[in-house]
Order: sequence, then structure tokens, then C-alpha cells
Amino acid sequence: MLFRVRGFLLCGAILVAFTGANAADLKEARVTQIVRDVKLLPNAAPARPAIVNDPVRDGTAVRTGVESRTELTFPDATLARLGANTIFSFTEGTRNLELTDGAMLLRVPKNAGGAKINTAAVTAAITGTTVMLEFHKNSYVKFIVLEGTGRIFLPSHLGESVLVHAGQMLIAKPDAKNLPNPVDVDIRQIRKTSRLIRGFGKMGSEKLIA
Repeated sequence: MLFRVRGFLLCGAILVAFTGANAADLKEARVTQIVRDVKLLPNAAPARPAIVNDPVRDGTAVRTGVESRTELTFPDATLARLGANTIFSFTEGTRNLELTDGAMLLRVPKNAGGAKINTAAVTAAITGTTVMLEFHKNSYVKFIVLEGTGRIFLPSHLGESVLVHAGQMLIAKPDAKNLPNPVDVDIRQIRKTSRLIRGFGKMGSEKLIA
């Protein structure tokens, strides 16, 4: 079922509900897996290669190179996997994640509240969900829900949002003024082929994914 929301006040209330008013804020993550070229980009220091168990805090971005991937795990078991050529960061003391460029998988446990993934084109709000998001400047945005639900917002057009269910994908233009309907996707095929799933350990939500 498609559920659209328009209207600033209602849209804002839903965004708060998705991110979880009582959820524990994210303070730091740990690098739990590295494939090839992964670098940490501190604000006040030169970039350096990441190593497993490195802490990642506010003010430090993570960048992956060509054919490279990494996994970050937060204390509440929220898990972020980054694909090749991706730049990712988060704001300490919130549950706001920033996908500057690239592709990521985010898994938020059912009891951990929610999170927001911000890009220059859209914002994805999720709670107790496993999703994939891909964003590149001047290219289409892709949002896939593997289990649970997620809501996509257009920050530049307040009140425009679409609820996306498990097994659905939403593709939006980078300069979209409104959001299209989501379409069905083959989750089993994604599980077999996605580099954000294959080659990593358990996510913890496999049994919930169709």
C-alpha cells in the first residue's frame, strides 16, 4: 500500500516518530570489517588508512576506494556497510547519518529506535529496519527496503514523502520536486548479488528479510 504524506507539520511529526524520540544517540562507531582501500578523514588531521576496531566519531568521515567496502558497528548494534567510492559520516549526539556520495546498507535493530540518512537530494527515515541507499551527485537516488519500512522525504520540498515497504525500491531524480511510487524488487536476488551483503558476516536481520 502506498502512503504519501504532504503537509509540513504532519511530515515533521512522522520524521520524529521514525527517528525515535527516546532512542539512544549515536556517540561513536567501530570499524568491524575492511575490504581493500578504506580511509578515515578527520576534520583536523590528514586522511589515514582505517584498521579494524578503529573508532569513528563526529568530525571524522569514512571514505572507501575503488572496489572497496567497509562495515561500521555502533554500540547499540546499528550497523552500516559502505560500498565502493563512498563517503559517510554521522553527527555525534544524534541519530543523523550523512551519505555524501556512494552506496550503503543500514541495519537498525528493532529495539534501537530509528535513524535518518541524509543526502543532498533526499532524507531516509527508518526505525528497526534494514535498508540500502545509493546516492551520487547529478544521478538518480535509489532506496531499497529489505525488511521493515522506511520513509523518503524531499528536504527541498517540505511535506513531500513516501512510505516504502519491504521488498520495494524507490528511484528519484536528483532534482525531483515530488516522489514517484515505489516498485517491487527481487529481494532474494539482491541478497545473492549485493556486495553490501555478500562477503560480510551476519547482520542480525537475515531471518526478517524475505
